[in-house]
Amino acid sequence: MYYFKRYFLIIIIIVLILLNLLPTPYFLVIPGQAVNLSEKITVENGEKDAKGQFLLTSTAIIKANLLLYIYGFFDPNIDLINRDDKILLNMDQKDYINIMENLMQESQMISQVVALRKAGYSPEISGRGILIKGILDNSPAKNKLLPGDVIIKVDKRPVHTLEDFSEIIRSYNSSQTVRITFLRDNTAYSTLIPLIELPNADNKTERIGVGVYADTKDLQCRFPLKIEIDLEKIKGPSAGLVIALEILNQLTENDLSGSLLIAGTGNLNMDGRITEVDGIKQKIVSAKKHKADVFLVPQKNYPEALKFGQGIKIIPVDDFDDALIKLIKL
Repeated sequence: MYYFKRYFLIIIIIVLILLNLLPTPYFLVIPGQAVNLSEKITVENGEKDAKGQFLLTSTAIIKANLLLYIYGFFDPNIDLINRDDKILLNMDQKDYINIMENLMQESQMISQVVALRKAGYSPEISGRGILIKGILDNSPAKNKLLPGDVIIKVDKRPVHTLEDFSEIIRSYNSSQTVRITFLRDNTAYSTLIPLIELPNADNKTERIGVGVYADTKDLQCRFPLKIEIDLEKIKGPSAGLVIALEILNQLTENDLSGSLLIAGTGNLNMDGRITEVDGIKQKIVSAKKHKADVFLVPQKNYPEALKFGQGIKIIPVDDFDDALIKLIKL
Protein backbone atom coordinates (compact mmCIF):
# COMPACT_ATOMS: atom_id res chain seq x y z
CA MET A 1 0.00 0.00 0.00
CA TYR A 2 2.90 2.32 0.86
CA TYR A 3 4.55 1.67 -2.50
CA PHE A 4 1.25 2.18 -4.34
CA LYS A 5 0.77 5.61 -2.75
CA ARG A 6 4.38 6.51 -3.47
CA TYR A 7 4.19 5.54 -7.16
CA PHE A 8 0.79 7.20 -7.52
CA LEU A 9 2.27 10.45 -6.16
CA ILE A 10 5.19 10.18 -8.58
CA ILE A 11 2.81 9.65 -11.52
CA ILE A 12 0.75 12.70 -10.48
CA ILE A 13 3.92 14.82 -10.29
CA ILE A 14 5.06 13.62 -13.74
CA VAL A 15 1.64 14.37 -15.26
CA LEU A 16 1.62 17.86 -13.76
CA ILE A 17 5.12 18.52 -15.09
CA LEU A 18 4.09 17.36 -18.57
CA LEU A 19 0.93 19.48 -18.48
CA ASN A 20 3.04 22.45 -17.48
CA LEU A 21 5.56 21.89 -20.30
CA LEU A 22 3.20 21.14 -23.17
CA PRO A 23 2.36 24.33 -25.13
CA THR A 24 -0.98 25.22 -26.72
CA PRO A 25 -1.95 27.85 -29.33
CA TYR A 26 -4.14 29.56 -26.71
CA PHE A 27 -3.85 32.56 -24.42
CA LEU A 28 -5.67 33.25 -21.17
CA VAL A 29 -7.36 36.63 -20.73
CA ILE A 30 -7.53 37.22 -16.98
CA PRO A 31 -8.61 40.15 -14.77
CA GLY A 32 -5.81 42.67 -14.38
CA GLN A 33 -5.15 45.62 -12.11
CA ALA A 34 -7.55 48.24 -10.81
CA VAL A 35 -5.47 51.37 -10.28
CA ASN A 36 -6.45 54.48 -8.30
CA LEU A 37 -5.48 57.14 -10.84
CA SER A 38 -5.14 59.95 -8.31
CA GLU A 39 -2.03 58.11 -7.10
CA LYS A 40 -0.60 57.81 -10.61
CA ILE A 41 -1.49 61.16 -12.21
CA THR A 42 -0.40 64.62 -11.04
CA VAL A 43 -1.55 67.78 -12.85
CA GLU A 44 0.25 71.09 -12.44
CA ASN A 45 -2.02 73.54 -10.57
CA GLY A 46 -4.45 70.68 -9.99
CA GLU A 47 -5.96 69.51 -6.71
CA LYS A 48 -6.25 65.97 -5.39
CA ASP A 49 -9.12 66.73 -3.05
CA ALA A 50 -11.77 64.44 -4.52
CA LYS A 51 -13.58 62.21 -2.04
CA GLY A 52 -14.12 59.54 -4.68
CA GLN A 53 -11.74 57.81 -7.06
CA PHE A 54 -11.38 57.00 -10.72
CA LEU A 55 -10.12 53.46 -11.21
CA LEU A 56 -8.30 52.25 -14.29
CA THR A 57 -9.14 48.61 -15.01
CA SER A 58 -7.10 46.29 -17.18
CA THR A 59 -6.67 42.73 -18.36
CA ALA A 60 -3.64 40.47 -18.51
CA ILE A 61 -2.91 38.07 -21.35
CA ILE A 62 -0.69 35.06 -20.69
CA LYS A 63 0.35 32.11 -22.80
CA ALA A 64 -1.51 28.96 -21.89
CA ASN A 65 0.36 25.71 -21.45
CA LEU A 66 -1.82 22.62 -21.25
CA LEU A 67 -2.27 22.96 -17.49
CA LEU A 68 -3.41 26.59 -17.73
CA TYR A 69 -5.60 25.72 -20.71
CA ILE A 70 -7.47 23.15 -18.63
CA TYR A 71 -7.68 25.56 -15.69
CA GLY A 72 -9.16 28.21 -18.00
CA PHE A 73 -12.19 26.00 -18.65
CA PHE A 74 -13.14 25.96 -14.97
CA ASP A 75 -12.69 29.64 -14.09
CA PRO A 76 -15.68 31.71 -15.31
CA ASN A 77 -13.63 34.92 -15.11
CA ILE A 78 -11.10 33.72 -17.68
CA ASP A 79 -11.45 33.67 -21.45
CA LEU A 80 -9.44 31.48 -23.80
CA ILE A 81 -8.45 32.98 -27.13
CA ASN A 82 -6.75 31.23 -30.00
CA ARG A 83 -3.52 32.85 -31.11
CA ASP A 84 -4.62 32.49 -34.74
CA ASP A 85 -7.73 34.61 -34.08
CA LYS A 86 -5.72 37.64 -32.95
CA ILE A 87 -3.26 39.13 -35.41
CA LEU A 88 -1.27 40.92 -32.69
CA LEU A 89 -0.86 37.76 -30.62
CA ASN A 90 0.68 36.00 -33.61
CA MET A 91 3.64 38.37 -33.78
CA ASP A 92 6.87 38.34 -31.81
CA GLN A 93 6.22 39.14 -28.13
CA LYS A 94 8.64 42.08 -28.11
CA ASP A 95 6.92 43.58 -31.17
CA TYR A 96 3.51 43.07 -29.56
CA ILE A 97 4.59 44.78 -26.32
CA ASN A 98 6.14 47.64 -28.29
CA ILE A 99 2.89 48.22 -30.23
CA MET A 100 0.82 48.18 -27.05
CA GLU A 101 3.22 50.59 -25.31
CA ASN A 102 2.99 52.99 -28.26
CA LEU A 103 -0.79 52.79 -28.18
CA MET A 104 -0.76 53.61 -24.47
CA GLN A 105 1.53 56.60 -24.99
CA GLU A 106 -0.72 57.95 -27.75
CA SER A 107 -3.79 57.30 -25.62
CA GLN A 108 -2.28 59.32 -22.77
CA MET A 109 -1.58 62.25 -25.10
CA ILE A 110 -5.14 62.19 -26.42
CA SER A 111 -6.52 62.01 -22.86
CA GLN A 112 -4.51 65.07 -21.89
CA VAL A 113 -5.70 67.02 -24.94
CA VAL A 114 -9.38 66.16 -24.37
CA ALA A 115 -9.26 66.92 -20.63
CA LEU A 116 -7.31 70.18 -20.99
CA ARG A 117 -9.67 71.45 -23.70
CA LYS A 118 -12.65 70.69 -21.49
CA ALA A 119 -10.94 72.64 -18.69
CA GLY A 120 -10.54 75.66 -20.99
CA TYR A 121 -6.92 75.23 -22.12
CA SER A 122 -5.62 75.11 -25.71
CA PRO A 123 -2.96 72.41 -26.15
CA GLU A 124 -1.12 72.43 -29.48
CA ILE A 125 -1.23 69.26 -31.56
CA SER A 126 0.59 68.35 -34.76
CA GLY A 127 1.10 65.37 -37.00
CA ARG A 128 2.20 64.16 -40.43
CA GLY A 129 -1.15 63.26 -41.96
CA ILE A 130 -3.63 60.56 -41.00
CA LEU A 131 -2.63 56.92 -41.03
CA ILE A 132 -5.30 54.55 -42.34
CA LYS A 133 -5.88 51.57 -40.04
CA GLY A 134 -8.82 49.96 -41.85
CA ILE A 135 -11.54 50.38 -44.48
CA LEU A 136 -15.29 49.93 -43.95
CA ASP A 137 -16.88 47.25 -46.13
CA ASN A 138 -19.27 49.75 -47.72
CA SER A 139 -16.63 52.45 -48.16
CA PRO A 140 -16.11 54.00 -51.62
CA ALA A 141 -12.43 54.13 -50.61
CA LYS A 142 -12.23 50.34 -50.78
CA ASN A 143 -9.61 49.22 -53.33
CA LYS A 144 -8.50 52.86 -53.66
CA LEU A 145 -6.96 53.35 -50.23
CA LEU A 146 -5.19 50.67 -48.21
CA PRO A 147 -4.25 50.27 -44.54
CA GLY A 148 -0.89 51.94 -44.12
CA ASP A 149 -1.63 54.78 -46.55
CA VAL A 150 -1.24 58.30 -45.14
CA ILE A 151 -3.73 60.98 -46.23
CA ILE A 152 -1.99 64.36 -46.55
CA LYS A 153 -4.55 66.45 -48.51
CA VAL A 154 -8.28 66.74 -49.15
CA ASP A 155 -8.65 68.58 -52.45
CA LYS A 156 -6.03 71.32 -52.04
CA ARG A 157 -6.27 71.61 -48.26
CA PRO A 158 -3.40 70.04 -46.25
CA VAL A 159 -4.14 67.46 -43.57
CA HIS A 160 -1.80 67.21 -40.58
CA THR A 161 -4.04 65.61 -37.96
CA LEU A 162 -7.25 63.61 -37.74
CA GLU A 163 -8.90 66.76 -36.44
CA ASP A 164 -7.85 68.64 -39.59
CA PHE A 165 -9.37 65.89 -41.72
CA SER A 166 -12.65 65.85 -39.78
CA GLU A 167 -12.99 69.63 -39.90
CA ILE A 168 -12.40 69.71 -43.66
CA ILE A 169 -14.85 66.89 -44.34
CA ARG A 170 -17.55 68.63 -42.28
CA SER A 171 -17.49 71.51 -44.78
CA TYR A 172 -18.81 69.16 -47.50
CA ASN A 173 -22.07 67.23 -47.88
CA SER A 174 -22.68 63.58 -48.70
CA SER A 175 -23.46 64.25 -52.35
CA GLN A 176 -19.96 65.53 -53.05
CA THR A 177 -16.74 63.86 -54.15
CA VAL A 178 -13.32 64.82 -52.81
CA ARG A 179 -9.82 64.33 -54.16
CA ILE A 180 -7.70 62.53 -51.58
CA THR A 181 -3.92 62.85 -51.83
CA PHE A 182 -2.06 60.16 -49.92
CA LEU A 183 1.37 58.62 -49.44
CA ARG A 184 2.02 54.97 -50.12
CA ASP A 185 5.59 53.74 -49.66
CA ASN A 186 6.72 57.40 -49.63
CA THR A 187 5.19 58.04 -53.06
CA ALA A 188 2.30 60.51 -53.43
CA TYR A 189 -0.90 59.46 -55.22
CA SER A 190 -4.37 60.97 -55.51
CA THR A 191 -7.82 59.52 -56.08
CA LEU A 192 -11.42 60.73 -56.21
CA ILE A 193 -13.66 59.37 -53.44
CA PRO A 194 -17.41 60.09 -52.96
CA LEU A 195 -18.41 61.00 -49.42
CA ILE A 196 -20.87 58.77 -47.58
CA GLU A 197 -23.06 59.04 -44.49
CA LEU A 198 -21.59 57.30 -41.46
CA PRO A 199 -23.60 55.80 -38.57
CA ASN A 200 -22.91 56.56 -34.93
CA ALA A 201 -23.00 54.06 -32.06
CA ASP A 202 -26.80 53.82 -32.31
CA ASN A 203 -26.63 53.22 -36.07
CA LYS A 204 -28.15 56.63 -36.73
CA THR A 205 -26.55 58.74 -39.44
CA GLU A 206 -24.79 61.72 -37.86
CA ARG A 207 -21.77 62.61 -40.01
CA ILE A 208 -20.14 62.10 -43.38
CA GLY A 209 -16.74 60.72 -44.35
CA VAL A 210 -14.86 58.40 -46.67
CA GLY A 211 -15.39 55.28 -44.55
CA VAL A 212 -11.95 54.62 -43.05
CA TYR A 213 -10.53 53.99 -39.61
CA ALA A 214 -7.55 56.29 -39.06
CA ASP A 215 -5.32 58.00 -36.51
CA THR A 216 -2.93 60.92 -36.68
CA LYS A 217 0.49 59.80 -37.88
CA ASP A 218 3.33 60.76 -35.52
CA LEU A 219 1.05 62.68 -33.17
CA GLN A 220 2.86 65.37 -31.16
CA CYS A 221 1.39 67.59 -28.43
CA ARG A 222 2.51 70.65 -26.51
CA PHE A 223 0.69 71.15 -23.24
CA PRO A 224 0.21 74.39 -21.28
CA LEU A 225 0.43 72.45 -17.99
CA LYS A 226 2.78 69.73 -16.84
CA ILE A 227 0.98 66.43 -16.37
CA GLU A 228 2.81 63.47 -14.87
CA ILE A 229 1.39 60.02 -15.63
CA ASP A 230 3.04 56.98 -14.06
CA LEU A 231 1.43 53.96 -15.71
CA GLU A 232 4.42 52.10 -17.12
CA LYS A 233 2.99 48.65 -16.41
CA ILE A 234 -0.27 49.35 -18.26
CA LYS A 235 -0.31 48.70 -22.00
CA GLY A 236 -2.81 49.50 -24.76
CA PRO A 237 -5.23 52.39 -25.41
CA SER A 238 -8.32 51.39 -23.43
CA ALA A 239 -7.59 53.54 -20.37
CA GLY A 240 -8.06 56.79 -22.31
CA LEU A 241 -11.49 57.62 -20.88
CA VAL A 242 -10.65 57.27 -17.18
CA ILE A 243 -7.27 59.00 -17.55
CA ALA A 244 -8.99 62.03 -19.07
CA LEU A 245 -11.61 62.02 -16.29
CA GLU A 246 -8.92 61.99 -13.60
CA ILE A 247 -7.00 64.85 -15.23
CA LEU A 248 -10.15 66.96 -15.53
CA ASN A 249 -11.18 66.12 -11.97
CA GLN A 250 -7.91 67.56 -10.66
CA LEU A 251 -8.51 70.77 -12.64
CA THR A 252 -12.12 71.43 -11.64
CA GLU A 253 -13.66 72.56 -8.37
CA ASN A 254 -16.51 70.05 -8.47
CA ASP A 255 -15.75 66.42 -7.68
CA LEU A 256 -16.68 64.53 -10.85
CA SER A 257 -16.49 61.25 -8.93
CA GLY A 258 -19.30 62.32 -6.61
CA SER A 259 -17.58 60.57 -3.68
CA LEU A 260 -17.97 57.25 -5.51
CA LEU A 261 -15.48 54.64 -6.72
CA ILE A 262 -15.83 54.94 -10.49
CA ALA A 263 -14.14 52.35 -12.68
CA GLY A 264 -14.27 52.31 -16.44
CA THR A 265 -12.73 51.58 -19.80
CA GLY A 266 -12.88 53.02 -23.29
CA ASN A 267 -10.67 54.12 -26.16
CA LEU A 268 -10.82 57.93 -26.27
CA ASN A 269 -10.50 59.76 -29.59
CA MET A 270 -9.29 63.33 -30.05
CA ASP A 271 -12.84 64.48 -30.83
CA GLY A 272 -14.10 62.94 -27.58
CA ARG A 273 -15.68 59.82 -29.08
CA ILE A 274 -15.36 56.66 -26.99
CA THR A 275 -14.95 53.42 -28.90
CA GLU A 276 -15.26 49.78 -27.93
CA VAL A 277 -12.61 47.71 -26.15
CA ASP A 278 -11.79 44.08 -25.43
CA GLY A 279 -11.80 42.29 -22.09
CA ILE A 280 -15.00 43.80 -20.68
CA LYS A 281 -15.77 40.80 -18.45
CA GLN A 282 -12.31 40.75 -16.86
CA LYS A 283 -12.32 44.52 -16.28
CA ILE A 284 -15.69 44.41 -14.56
CA VAL A 285 -14.50 41.52 -12.38
CA SER A 286 -11.48 43.60 -11.39
CA ALA A 287 -13.70 46.64 -10.66
CA LYS A 288 -16.06 44.60 -8.45
CA LYS A 289 -13.12 43.08 -6.58
CA HIS A 290 -12.06 46.62 -5.66
CA LYS A 291 -15.59 47.56 -4.55
CA ALA A 292 -16.28 50.02 -7.39
CA ASP A 293 -19.75 51.58 -7.37
CA VAL A 294 -19.93 52.41 -11.08
CA PHE A 295 -18.43 51.05 -14.27
CA LEU A 296 -18.32 53.22 -17.42
CA VAL A 297 -18.31 51.34 -20.73
CA PRO A 298 -18.38 52.30 -24.41
CA GLN A 299 -21.90 52.14 -25.83
CA LYS A 300 -21.01 49.20 -28.10
CA ASN A 301 -19.76 47.17 -25.13
CA TYR A 302 -22.90 47.83 -23.07
CA PRO A 303 -24.89 44.66 -23.96
CA GLU A 304 -21.90 42.46 -23.08
CA ALA A 305 -21.19 44.42 -19.89
CA LEU A 306 -24.75 43.91 -18.61
CA LYS A 307 -24.13 40.15 -18.50
CA PHE A 308 -21.50 40.63 -15.80
CA GLY A 309 -22.87 43.72 -14.09
CA GLN A 310 -24.56 42.19 -11.04
CA GLY A 311 -23.51 44.20 -8.00
CA ILE A 312 -22.22 47.23 -9.91
CA LYS A 313 -23.94 50.02 -11.85
CA ILE A 314 -23.07 49.82 -15.57
CA ILE A 315 -23.25 53.12 -17.47
CA PRO A 316 -22.83 53.24 -21.28
CA VAL A 317 -21.20 56.34 -22.79
CA ASP A 318 -20.87 57.56 -26.38
CA ASP A 319 -18.35 60.35 -25.88
CA PHE A 320 -16.54 62.35 -23.23
CA ASP A 321 -19.35 64.90 -22.84
CA ASP A 322 -21.85 62.07 -22.41
CA ALA A 323 -19.66 60.59 -19.66
CA LEU A 324 -19.50 63.93 -17.84
CA ILE A 325 -23.26 64.45 -18.03
CA LYS A 326 -23.99 60.97 -16.69
CA LEU A 327 -21.47 61.35 -13.86
CA ILE A 328 -23.04 64.67 -12.82
CA LYS A 329 -26.46 62.97 -12.68
CA LEU A 330 -25.28 60.21 -10.32
